Amino acid sequence: MGSYVISEIYSDGYERFAMIEDVKKNIKVNVHFLEYDEYLESGEKSQKKKKGDTLDGDISIQLVTFSRKADEALIHRQKIQKSPHIEAIIEVDQIIDEYSIYALSTISDRDILIEFENAVSYKVGDRVLVIGSLELSETS
Repeated sequence: MGSYVISEIYSDGYERFAMIEDVKKNIKVNVHFLEYDEYLESGEKSQKKKKGDTLDGDISIQLVTFSRKADEALIHRQKIQKSPHIEAIIEVDQIIDEYSIYALSTISDRDILIEFENAVSYKVGDRVLVIGSLELSETS
C-alpha cells in the first residue's frame, strides 16, 4: 500500500481520473478509480475527493490488452494527457495464475498487480512490455 497526494482530479459519473504523486518516490502518474457512493454529472465537483487530498491504496496495471517479452530496462510512460493509459516494462516477480502476476516496476517500490485480458505464460524474471490502464484500489 502507498500514500498518494491528488494533484488533479476529473470526474465522470462514478469514475475518477486523477494525477497523483507518490509521497515517498516523487513520481506523478495518472490513475483511474471508482467512487461507488458518489455519482457526479458533468461539471459537478466531488464532495469526497479534491486536489491536495491523500489517497491510500494499491496501484495496479489492469485491462492489459497487449504484452510481449522485452529485453529493455524497467520504465513506464503515459503519453495520453489526463489518461490512465500506460505502457510499461515490468519484471515478473510472482505468478498468481494465467491472467495475473505481481511484478517489479518503476511505478512503485512494491510489487504491483498486473492483470491481463488474455491468458499468458510468462515466467518469474521475464521482462515484459505491457499496455493497459493504471488503476488505484483504495484501502480504508
